[in-house]
This record gives sequence, C-alpha cells and structure tokens, in this order.
Amino acid sequence: MKTRSFSREERKVMILTWFAIRIQNGNENYASMNEIARGLNMKPSSHLTKILFDMNKEDKIAIRGVSRPGRWFGNEFMLMPGTYEAPKRRAIPVKVRGLDAGQLELFK
Repeated sequence: MKTRSFSREERKVMILTWFAIRIQNGNENYASMNEIARGLNMKPSSHLTKILFDMNKEDKIAIRGVSRPGRWFGNEFMLMPGTYEAPKRRAIPVKVRGLDAGQLELFK
C-alpha cells in the first residue's frame, strides 16, 4: 500500500490540527514526539523533530525539556498560548414526537 508524501508545510498544518483536536477533546497537556507521531500516523523520526523545532522558531509550538528517571532527557511540545482557542459549546434540546429525547452539543 502506497502512502502519500506530504510537503513540510502540509505536515505543519497537520500538526497544528492535531493539537487543535486535542484541545477540543479537553487535553491541553504537553505531548511527546512519539504521541504526535502516533496521532499523525507517522513514525517518530529526525524529520518530524526538525519540523517541530522549526515550528518553535515560528512561535507556533512551545517546547519544554523533561528528564525521565532512568532514561534520557527528552522534549515535550504544546501549542503556544493564543495560537488556538477552542470553540464555544452550546446545548440544543432534541425532541422526538414532541417529547424531549436528549441534547446535542454544537460548536459555535
């Protein structure tokens, strides 16, 4: 099975979108490069690391160093504050045959 190769700019957009989806799901924590790679269906590689560090230079991603006990020193990544704001949620009642059947959440 062939996979499509994406340009560097397309990968950057995919990474930003992945972080945005994480924020919408309520997870605003830092993510390791392995988590990002798994989320994008990629392998953790030096190519992905270079893209992430380039995005840091462009002030789109924040990086912090993490020391893991008994292992090597690593990096974790997160969107810069103000880069993305999650949409507001609003609840809409659902009626079936005139009776309340539940609620749906929609994004504004």
